[in-house]
Amino acid sequence: MADAETLDDFAGRLGGMAACYAALGSTLEDVALVKKLLDSVPDRLYAAVAGIEQFCNVDMMAFEDALGPLKAFDERVRRRGQDGGGHGGDQLMFTSAQWRARERQRGGARNDDDGARSEASGFGGNKRGRCYKCGERGHFKRDCPQWKKAPAAERALLVDGDVEDAGLL
Repeated sequence: MADAETLDDFAGRLGGMAACYAALGSTLEDVALVKKLLDSVPDRLYAAVAGIEQFCNVDMMAFEDALGPLKAFDERVRRRGQDGGGHGGDQLMFTSAQWRARERQRGGARNDDDGARSEASGFGGNKRGRCYKCGERGHFKRDCPQWKKAPAAERALLVDGDVEDAGLL
């Protein structure tokens, strides 16, 4: 099977070969067709072939039962390539320059300081987070200077004694 050839075309050729066998008075069993199909698919479908051989009984499998999963896998691989996948498995990891370019392209680059780690990730100069009270970096809400300066009305009321004594019920 050629790389540019579709599975439908190749299955048609195998069906034509089975028809020629039948015209000559011999039969080509499904087992032989399945083995020819699995042995002749291109490398991009090797993962599907390995799965079929590992989890299915190839000696008892019908030709259509082998063709279906291969077609589904091929369609998924082709669709992923059309979506601009580019990360289909050729490269396991990016270099730092490739990663920065990828982040810039996606609009997620935070800083462009040639490989220096981001402060937001916890590395570098400012090792503290952002305060949820005042929004400033360098401290958390529990340590916020504005929190301690809050007026008495904002603070929680502390009740000594029973709730009934406080007149809340």
